[in-house]
Amino acid sequence: MIEPDGLLRRLRGDGVPRPEVDPGLAGGLRDWLEDGLVEAVATLPVGAGVVRVNKESLSQVLLCEAHLLARRQAPRVVTVGLARGSLVDALFRQWVTTGVVDGGWNDALAALEVEGDPDGVASFVAGLAAGPRRRMMDEVTEQVGHITAGWPPLSPTWLPRTQERLEVPLCGGRVVLAGVVDLVLGRPAQDRASVCLVELKSGGRRLEHRADLHFYALLEALRSGAPPFRIATYYSATGELDAERVDEDTLLNALSRVLDGAVRLCRLAGGAEPARTPNPLCAWCAGLPECAPGRRRAGTDVARVADALGGLDGATA
Repeated sequence: MIEPDGLLRRLRGDGVPRPEVDPGLAGGLRDWLEDGLVEAVATLPVGAGVVRVNKESLSQVLLCEAHLLARRQAPRVVTVGLARGSLVDALFRQWVTTGVVDGGWNDALAALEVEGDPDGVASFVAGLAAGPRRRMMDEVTEQVGHITAGWPPLSPTWLPRTQERLEVPLCGGRVVLAGVVDLVLGRPAQDRASVCLVELKSGGRRLEHRADLHFYALLEALRSGAPPFRIATYYSATGELDAERVDEDTLLNALSRVLDGAVRLCRLAGGAEPARTPNPLCAWCAGLPECAPGRRRAGTDVARVADALGGLDGATA
């Protein structure tokens, strides 16, 4: 587990000069996106709703368009991974904003209920048998211990903001890029990049975590006119921090990925037949019974269900 001083040094990027802000960069990125979306947006039917592009829809549509549509139509499934992540997130916010976590488990449940508990985590936890519920309580307690031991109180001069919403409308609002960042530090500057974005993950490392951060870096650049100088993922299960600097290549690679996904989402919103791309999640896809490529990939026509105890990796926070 990384020590508090080391964590702050990694977040500040000590020893690495912060890049100067190119005043024309954000405008150029926006123009590039809007030019690339013109044809796709023109095919949207009259009265079609806004096409929202977030990290989930982006990852899913690039993985398999048919999987995305099947997942949208299927009921939301709460897993232990999702529940654990929601509870740890709530306590991370409490620690960052107050520097105190006394009630632990009960505070986390209370925070979810105050927020309306849109995912139904509180009722899911209440319905768990005593053994699984105790194991989840122990996991949450252990991870919050990593947070309180590894994260020192953040100075108000860092302007820490939790659950920061980033929204960027494109093409007259027909397409909206959107995200919620777990923690944002620093104030956008005119001369040198000064913002750090942090995502909290209670599960294991996954390849898409870095792509999600790059997406958020692009959103911040488009929203404020200045890209973040640093982005990081904090893994509360181990107390480890993955941090990286943001440069022009980071933003351009993120733009290419966003443009590809947004065009696909527009095409699907216009009623196009989804492309079917076999992948490791075929066995858990709600659309598996009607998908020949998926059935061949999974070796069955019966979709698996996320394990109520361990959860499906793709559904964990």
